[in-house]
Amino acid sequence: MLAEEELIQRICSAGQAGVRKTDLRKEFPQPEIDTILEKLTNDGQLFIDKKGAAYYCWLKEGYLQHLLNSDPRFRLTHEAIYSLEQSIHKNTDRLAITLDAIGARSSPSGDLTAINDQHSSEAAFGKPTFESQMTRVGLDLFKNNFDNSIANFSSSIGWVELGKIRNDLCKKHHLADEEFYDLVAQLIAKYPDKYELSSGGYEGLTVRGLLHGFVRCI
Repeated sequence: MLAEEELIQRICSAGQAGVRKTDLRKEFPQPEIDTILEKLTNDGQLFIDKKGAAYYCWLKEGYLQHLLNSDPRFRLTHEAIYSLEQSIHKNTDRLAITLDAIGARSSPSGDLTAINDQHSSEAAFGKPTFESQMTRVGLDLFKNNFDNSIANFSSSIGWVELGKIRNDLCKKHHLADEEFYDLVAQLIAKYPDKYELSSGGYEGLTVRGLLHGFVRCI
């Protein structure tokens, strides 16, 4: 076991350069060295490949870096897969936002129920409800003002706190916080290629249990 641990540490220290297999046999003259190498290879911890005229040994991360630096086709394939993963991740987040918005509207919480009761009372006295405010605002008008707020408040790299936009647009359109975020969720679901969310902040949209409090235009 000690020889195996020392062997792994030795190969790890070589990084992407790898260690010549014959050199390992010299450094670890134990008769079972080939058996250990075979075991580590079968376990997926060790990778043996030809470099030049000799065979070299790498651990997983070192071998990956070696291929990225030495094999253009592998590098292009790796970059394509990474880009696809990022696209899937982004679209999954957008789908989660849409589902959360649908769930919030179809299964209101106690707080939203209380708000709906307040709406009924306000309607009885002829006061405008949040729903009527959203209807009057409309998604297109909200989008224009939302885009303007991003342009006005964005940092040098384009990110804006959703809370800052909420404060601006809720005052402008007399919207409640819940209605603002409902419109934001609809907006991002309708225009998935225009907006990007980022996690963090003190308020925002919750996607897969993670708070996303920043937005920017793509």
